[in-house]
Amino acid sequence: MKYIAIIGAGSAGLFAAKKLSENQDFRITVFEKANKVATKLRASGGGKANILNADIQTRHYNNAEFMQRFLQKVNYEQIRDEFAQMGLKMSVDEEGRVYPSSFFSQTVVDVLLNNLGENVTIRCGFNVENVTKAEKKWQINDEKELFDEVIFASGTPAGIIPKNRRNFCSYLSDFQLKRTEFTPSLSGFKIKSYPKSLFGCKAKVKATLLRNGEPIFRENGEVVFKEDGISGIVILNLSAYYNRLDDKRNCEVSLNFLPDDDEYDVKNHLLKFHDVAGLVHPKLNRLFLQNRFNLRDFRLKIDDFYELEFAQVCHGGIEVTEITENFELKRFPHLYVVGEMLNIDGVCGGYNLFFAFASACCAANFINYGN
Repeated sequence: MKYIAIIGAGSAGLFAAKKLSENQDFRITVFEKANKVATKLRASGGGKANILNADIQTRHYNNAEFMQRFLQKVNYEQIRDEFAQMGLKMSVDEEGRVYPSSFFSQTVVDVLLNNLGENVTIRCGFNVENVTKAEKKWQINDEKELFDEVIFASGTPAGIIPKNRRNFCSYLSDFQLKRTEFTPSLSGFKIKSYPKSLFGCKAKVKATLLRNGEPIFRENGEVVFKEDGISGIVILNLSAYYNRLDDKRNCEVSLNFLPDDDEYDVKNHLLKFHDVAGLVHPKLNRLFLQNRFNLRDFRLKIDDFYELEFAQVCHGGIEVTEITENFELKRFPHLYVVGEMLNIDGVCGGYNLFFAFASACCAANFINYGN
């Protein structure tokens, strides 16, 4: 009999528990600090749970070299088929985003929980403070039961308010792993000299991230104007590329409010109608009348990210140099790190949840068959 602990009952933790529970010689305990499982998974995709993307490529992630090797082991089709075998019916939109056909995140949580074997115990409201070596096995806090294998799947502090981030993953401190500090990713931008009159406005745009006037990344989508900055999926994706810059000075966002018509003659329109009311949101028209700007190149200087509690994902975490290709810690055999705890993050669209599920699948398969 082999005893396995999983720290964290989120996407990666539950997926690992499901895979491991297929082996009846395992006894699996999942420790979760919150009072219920899969809090972030329930909130993902605006409650619709964008769990995968049909276009999983290395360019969508911050560590392309690692991801290139990893995707040779586990790919989109494998994780899609795993969910299908659990009974989850899925729908794919025109952008390749994969959702449960119910378009309700609780469906994914229920499918994962319903497919856990009877050899899995979930203990919610349990704060793991220490993971220590004991009798060639691993002890969680002062629990009497010792574990042969432990999977770290605690996620990141993204979306967590400051008081709840205290001592986040403090059990890692004794291992002295090489880590990059967590910073917000997939987060809106605070803007210098922000035009507050645009608060509440939404617009379809082509958004471009610029550094020193040079384009870094561009994408079409909806921008949302907040009280002191901008958000929306297209901005979140720009933020992922912004976070990867070594030098974040002199960065701007350029918004093209006419993304589908590069030929439309704005000058002629103004000569005839004297405003742009027929082209853009009323708030944009009022701002334009006060101080004319280029509808195809409206520049906003980036001040900072929104704080961690407003981020969907974090950049940073345990460096991939600390793990083997099977997600086992090189210096601590039988300990594994999966999902968001690693310094791997992707853009919006199901890429981060794919990595959570796929890394958990890889570690579980290795525990099942590799040692």
